[in-house]
Amino acid sequence: MEIIRHTDEELVEMTKDGDDEAFGILTRRHIDHIYNFVRQYAPQREDADDITQESFMKAWKHIRSFKKGKKFTTWLFTIARNSALDHIKKRKAFSFSQMDTEEMVFADTLKDEEPLPTAIFERKELAKELAEAMEDISPDWRAVLIMRYTDDMTFEEIATVLSRPMNTVKSWHHRAMNKIKETLISRSKDGSAASAP
Repeated sequence: MEIIRHTDEELVEMTKDGDDEAFGILTRRHIDHIYNFVRQYAPQREDADDITQESFMKAWKHIRSFKKGKKFTTWLFTIARNSALDHIKKRKAFSFSQMDTEEMVFADTLKDEEPLPTAIFERKELAKELAEAMEDISPDWRAVLIMRYTDDMTFEEIATVLSRPMNTVKSWHHRAMNKIKETLISRSKDGSAASAP
């Protein structure tokens, strides 16, 4: 039997039945995604390593609480975020004033006149500029973009992970994209000015 071909949810059920190999596959399948997600809250590699490991330990320990019919990745990302926030509180290395908790219920009506195409996240020549621009936004905003564009999660799934209303998540997404666009455009203009004779 090719266990690797099973869905996440099938592997969860196999883990519940005592198949440790199944959980090992789940770990290998998602560890990079969880690590990259955690780095949005804990930029230090050592902290991110610890939080990632702790997240999978918690997932394994509480695997029986996973409800059939739910999506495993949403559950796992929620554990990872909670672990990251717990870690941050313990280390007292994070100012929660940086986190934008404002809820904008009118986010559904927001219209982005110049949307930033998804392809921008895939252009290698913009990788450095994008990474620097991402540093200028809050951890939650970064997390929204990572889940949306790297992990292909829906706004509903992201809202579940972040424990926020979907309108708030959409607002964070909109504002994060605008902030990144402004930063990239500003740096592009600065670069053009610097290279002008």
